[in-house]
Amino acid sequence: MSGLVSEINSRGTTTIATQIYAKIAAKAASDIAGVGSSSGGLLSLGKPTAITGRPQVDAEVLGGTVAVSIKAGLRYPMNIEQTCDAVRRRVTDELRKYLGVSSVQVDIDISWLHASGTSAKERLLL
Repeated sequence: MSGLVSEINSRGTTTIATQIYAKIAAKAASDIAGVGSSSGGLLSLGKPTAITGRPQVDAEVLGGTVAVSIKAGLRYPMNIEQTCDAVRRRVTDELRKYLGVSSVQVDIDISWLHASGTSAKERLLL
């Protein structure tokens, strides 16, 4: 029995790359309806044309805290405050669930809004 304890204690450490935190956070943010990538247009330059894809996410591990920075677009006319709160909750829950993170800071940069209609008149009817 003591051999088993010795073997468990000598397994080593686990290191998780910050890209893993960012990927989990991007997936979690994109699970919220109306949240998408902030890129669009030709070669991701110019005006975004759709609300597809995952938001751009950067993550940094600072001791026991993970700081996540999300750059996203939102479907218009969604309530920005409620949507950002939903994104924060989802990202925090997913990082805790999959990586055991106890403290998460989520900063969100809404870089554009996507209106469904193509004309100004159609957008006003939303």
